[in-house]
Amino acid sequence: MPRQRFLFNLGVLLAAVLLIVAAAAFGPGAIKGMGLGIGSAGLAVSLLFMSVLMHQRRLEGYPELKLFGSGIGLWSMLAGGVAGVASWEIVDVAVFNASVNRWLTLANGLLIAVLAFTGLVAHEVSSERVVHILEVVERPPRETV
Repeated sequence: MPRQRFLFNLGVLLAAVLLIVAAAAFGPGAIKGMGLGIGSAGLAVSLLFMSVLMHQRRLEGYPELKLFGSGIGLWSMLAGGVAGVASWEIVDVAVFNASVNRWLTLANGLLIAVLAFTGLVAHEVSSERVVHILEVVERPPRETV
C-alpha cells in the first residue's frame, strides 16, 4: 500500500501543477475544459483511493487523528480533502464566469498542491511497518583463517 499512497500523492501534485499552469497561461475556454477534466478525474481517483483505504489493515505506526473516540487515518483525510477540492472545482467551472473561474482554479491548484506536499512528507516520515534486524555473528580468529 505505500506505493499506492506515494503514486496517489504524486498524481495529485501533477494535477495541481496542471491547474496552476492552466490558470496562469491559458484562455477562459481552456481553463474551463481543464478544470472540468481534472476535477472529474481527481474526484473519481480520490474516491477510489478512499474505498481502497477502507479495506486496508492498519498496522502499528499508522498515522491517524483521534476524533470522538474513533481514529481517522491521515491518508483518508488527505484523499477526502482532495475529493472536496475536486468537487468544488467542478462546481466552480460550471457556475462562475471566466474571470472568477481563473482565480478560483488557481486557488484550487494551490490548495491541492499543499495537500499533495503534506501527503508526500507524511509518506516519507511515517514509520509504518519498518523492521530493523540486527544479527550478531562471531567470526573465527584471524590466525586460523
